[in-house]
Amino acid sequence: MISASTANREFHVPDVVTKQLKLNSVSDGRRRVRISSNFIDLMGFRPGERIEAVPSIAGGFDIRPSASGSTKVHQRRYARGRSNNPLESLVEFGSSALLNSTFPPGTERFHVTMRQREMRIRPVPNRVFNIARRFRGRDPYRALVAMTGGVDLHCLNNAGFKSEVVLEYRPQEARDVATGRSLEEVHALNTLRNSNTVKLLVNEDIYQVNPERLKALCDQGEPIALGHFCISCDDFSTAKSQSLRARSVENGTTGVDMIYPVLRIVETMEYPVVMFENVRGFANHDAGIILKSMLRRMGYQTHEMTLCARDYGGIQNRNRYYLVATIFPGYEPPQPQPRKTDSIWPLVEKHLSDCRDVTDRKYIKDRANSGRQSAAITRTSSYSPTIVKSQSRGIKDGVYIEDGGKVYAPSEGLIKELMSIPEDFDTSWMAQEQSIETLGQSIDYRMHHAVVESVRKHIEANLGSGPILRHKHHQASLL
Repeated sequence: MISASTANREFHVPDVVTKQLKLNSVSDGRRRVRISSNFIDLMGFRPGERIEAVPSIAGGFDIRPSASGSTKVHQRRYARGRSNNPLESLVEFGSSALLNSTFPPGTERFHVTMRQREMRIRPVPNRVFNIARRFRGRDPYRALVAMTGGVDLHCLNNAGFKSEVVLEYRPQEARDVATGRSLEEVHALNTLRNSNTVKLLVNEDIYQVNPERLKALCDQGEPIALGHFCISCDDFSTAKSQSLRARSVENGTTGVDMIYPVLRIVETMEYPVVMFENVRGFANHDAGIILKSMLRRMGYQTHEMTLCARDYGGIQNRNRYYLVATIFPGYEPPQPQPRKTDSIWPLVEKHLSDCRDVTDRKYIKDRANSGRQSAAITRTSSYSPTIVKSQSRGIKDGVYIEDGGKVYAPSEGLIKELMSIPEDFDTSWMAQEQSIETLGQSIDYRMHHAVVESVRKHIEANLGSGPILRHKHHQASLL
């Protein structure tokens, strides 16, 4: 057995040891490869032994013993009898000529593979630097839009993006199975109904999407600067009871783990900027915390916002959580505007003849005694409560209009206006239930547009002309 000994005890020696380390920087800005480790001695490099660095055609360099080497192996000794680092040795290479010829610009980390009497030093690709470099001289306003009914895609296009890739698949729900209907394609079709920018449509369950295959397809076109994800919000929303959330985990229909396939896609696709929209509860849920943490580990700076549509030109009291993750510094969120205080009744009244009279429905009578009901829209209302996905199904906590002793369910046209969705967004081709579901589960258009516009300006500032990489952790620039 090969072994190394200290204090009359032996350490087993493995065949291979690997480490990943940061490059050291000295005061004048020069970089150094510095390896301080117990494993140097363990793998056969003795204190005082001379070594040399030999450039590798694979990038980086190899460290080998050499009687004529310009560098020595140094070892630290401690006077105390016991130590947590009994074999600690140090090797260091700081030649600018060596590092500049073997490490790409922007390299911050390196990988070490140690075998007996040999060390291989390889640069670890700088994720942030490499992402930005792909957009040199390219149009930075292309987007992938995932989990969409089409409203957010329409909004992105109106803000100056080209939504060229869509990832959308509506999973079967229990009521779909019960009625024998198939709706896997309904929202995907709606993106094609409302946009002529889509070049790649991925109608696959996100849990089954192969990120490498997706990347290969996307790489056939121009690079995509923005990844836009609306992770399913059902399991983070107060509209779904705790018992139903627990049941969905047991039967495999939960969306609480959707961050996993999303993170795999983000890691593989390497977007400069990623944007997420969800309900408020997502921010402090374990899934939201894991998402933020992993994005930071990937090199993104994260910016969180919980916004109300009424502060961004909307007339709906819709509160939503936004997360913008970017490889660049300097993102500035949208600024709130004064809220509208005028009555929204003139808008409601022009649609009232199309609104269903539901005064005598049981769910309306039950609603009066329910703690889950939202305030009704009346002639004095200056805003609408939040429209929900299940609005068309006769629910107690839906949005209703009360006038003259009657109760009305809002029509599709009214719902669109309350959510500030443009008139040209068309859901008239699909069944009414799915139309209202598509609208109700989507975004407040004005609020979303404000966030998207801030993201577009951020991308323009960093990739719009040049681009120049101004990341605080990097010395290199892309000119």
